[in-house]
Amino acid sequence: HQEYSLSGGSVFTGIAVPGGPLDAPIACCDPDVVHDKRTGTTFSSLLYTNAAQTNGVVTIWVRRAVNALPVCSYTIDPAGTANNILPDYPHLGLSNKFLYLTTNNIVSGTTWGGAQVRRFNLDQMVDCLTTSFTTYTYTGVVGQRVFVPVEGAKDVMYWGSMETGTSFRLFKWAESAAAPLQYLRTVAASTFANPDCRGGTNNRDWIERTTAWMITGFRMRGAVGYGSSGAGRISFYWNVGPDASHLQGHVHSVVISETSLGVLAQPHIWNATACFGYPAVASNERGDLGLSIGYGGKAGGGTTVPAVQGYVGIDDDYTPGVGFFGTVYLTASGNRNPADKRFGDYFTVRPYSPCDLAFVATNYALLNGTTTAYVNARYVEFVRGQNRKCYFGWNTKTRTP
Repeated sequence: HQEYSLSGGSVFTGIAVPGGPLDAPIACCDPDVVHDKRTGTTFSSLLYTNAAQTNGVVTIWVRRAVNALPVCSYTIDPAGTANNILPDYPHLGLSNKFLYLTTNNIVSGTTWGGAQVRRFNLDQMVDCLTTSFTTYTYTGVVGQRVFVPVEGAKDVMYWGSMETGTSFRLFKWAESAAAPLQYLRTVAASTFANPDCRGGTNNRDWIERTTAWMITGFRMRGAVGYGSSGAGRISFYWNVGPDASHLQGHVHSVVISETSLGVLAQPHIWNATACFGYPAVASNERGDLGLSIGYGGKAGGGTTVPAVQGYVGIDDDYTPGVGFFGTVYLTASGNRNPADKRFGDYFTVRPYSPCDLAFVATNYALLNGTTTAYVNARYVEFVRGQNRKCYFGWNTKTRTP
């Protein structure tokens, strides 16, 4: 489903989701949305598949206002008439001049066909014109990798992947360049093994599916933030299993200088007695980072161990180090872990608008049950106290879309 709110998240209204084309008629999954502040345009996307999930398309809708019908849409079909490619796990990203769509292409339901990045002319899409685009496909030499564009990009788009357990590959696609450049950086060893994160009254494991902890990168998220000097820092976070120094499932990270492309810090997110996972990050106008993340369960589990719940946090001048979030704050309470051992893909965070020193996020937990009726979903607005004047100047106003 898709929804919008005109009341700062107090009330949401559903948006009808149309059916797809004949070769991919089913509105499946993996919705995403980005907002281009410069043009006031919102782009939302959805994956459509056939019944066998051996073919699919991604539709991108263009909206002038969140409560208005789309002014147009674009359907991206990587297989064309062959009808044999599923553009799995689509994600949207923005830079100053381009809209990006990343997909994890699966051929005939079985074979990985590469990680693909499409870069569309943003102004042409805003005006619903025939849109020029460039496609980059990565097949690498180390097996399947999944790409997700960073949040906060300006004139350069970034994404990343783990090459090996100790090697990180950074992709840099300048708006002026025809194709991305790649850089390998050595990082602290990541253990890509299934963690034990059982807990909740049903004592299930919420980080169990292979897509949650494998090196492929389904869980990797990144953001680039710019300080007052204009120098950027590119931060990435991803799920890992326990190691000798961290006895629970946790999140590894790397922060890279946009100027030198050197590693600045590796501020991992961990706790000695509970699991962290499913990080989502974004940057605000000042270059601070906002985080939405799951926390709960532990190795050994038990029905008295807290279940995974949704939390948010901020990394800024008031937190020590670079890319370090310190305290995280509970936003979505729950007491069950998912029965199917999969927590989901639906944690997001974005800069708030019009006060882009604040953040908006989504996360959830399961409260008193494990079916969709018991999903405690939360839309969250959060801000550092020093920026409250900016935030409160807008959050109570009625905004005309």
